[in-house]
Amino acid sequence: MDPFAWSIARTVYPILASVAFVGINLNMILLLTTISSKSLRSTANILIGCCAFFDIVHQTGYFIQFPILFSDYYIDSFYCTCMQFIPELGLAAGAFCVLSIGIDRMLSLVIAITYKRLNKNFFLKFHFLAIACFCGWTGYLMVAYWTPKKLICSMPSPYHGDALGLWSRSINTLNILSAILYFITWRTLKKRGVSQTSKKIFTSIAIVMIFEVTGWFVSSTLINLSRIIAAPERRPPFHYAACLAVNVGIAAKVIVYYTI
Repeated sequence: MDPFAWSIARTVYPILASVAFVGINLNMILLLTTISSKSLRSTANILIGCCAFFDIVHQTGYFIQFPILFSDYYIDSFYCTCMQFIPELGLAAGAFCVLSIGIDRMLSLVIAITYKRLNKNFFLKFHFLAIACFCGWTGYLMVAYWTPKKLICSMPSPYHGDALGLWSRSINTLNILSAILYFITWRTLKKRGVSQTSKKIFTSIAIVMIFEVTGWFVSSTLINLSRIIAAPERRPPFHYAACLAVNVGIAAKVIVYYTI
């Protein structure tokens, strides 16, 4: 990167790291609350707790990049992929978990009687299998398209060549499906009389979805824009700004859960 790009990266990164740090702590509170509270044992609550865990794993990946504040931190792409591999899987699992929660909430309202008869353990295993498959796809993109080179190890960096576009489109597809599911659930709430408690729970989850999906949409837009208007060596500042949008949504969701 040239000096101007480095100055932008070093300005944005401390903000990104700070938001990620806040997100880790807030999600830790959410995870511990889910584990310790016996009243939070529904499928949705368990998925929310898992989502918090996945987000914690994801957000640890931002601290790998800390040396850019002090040096021109170029490393071999092999070591970058190794260091970011687990955080990337956490990112993928967390993104899919939003869709899983949407599926659970939609089924609980659209086919309420059938939903109550479902075996919770079997239903959770289905969700975890789907999450594992998406993580497998994420791992494949990082390994199959790997190219030896020197790079700045941001979160999108393990996706080389066409893998970055495939990964971005995969995340966008998840978010579009999530938005559709929440819209269907919202329409069902409008048509049917449900308890205030159910409405309150859905409202909090829906607002969280809006924060996360919006963050991912902004992130994907910035990543795709960087591929069009910026040379490869000037893309990391775009990547940091993109990651910032996602992390704001992740950090905000815990606040939403506890205030609505």
